[in-house]
Amino acid sequence: MGTTALNYFRIAEGIPQYRQDIRERDLPQETEQERALHFTKGCYIGQEIVERIRSRGAVHRKFTGFLVDGALPAPGLKIQIGGKEVGEITSSASLPIADGQYPVALGYIRREVGTPSKQIELENTKLTVAHPPFTEVFKH
Repeated sequence: MGTTALNYFRIAEGIPQYRQDIRERDLPQETEQERALHFTKGCYIGQEIVERIRSRGAVHRKFTGFLVDGALPAPGLKIQIGGKEVGEITSSASLPIADGQYPVALGYIRREVGTPSKQIELENTKLTVAHPPFTEVFKH
């Protein structure tokens, strides 16, 4: 399998890539990868912030997927609603399927606006919040 096909599969499954979707500034709980966190392990770098978030409550952003209608958003695109920044695209791909293309994206969105099926209008694109994996692509 080539790197392009592997990247398509990763995006279709909603698997974040380190340095692309998981950056130094992203908190572990925001990445929706909590299965990778260990709360009873001994001391490690970042343990204090991870435990503080766990004990005090939820984070404000979450990693999720978007169905794309229109121009495929580039990584780094800021998502705005009413002039307020509420998210960012980190990965996008037009997945090749038998019937054509299936454009999707991954990124972060504020929890209060990131409800499933929420539609967000951008200049040339409409995004619909959809939790990966994008299983529809495998049915074609």
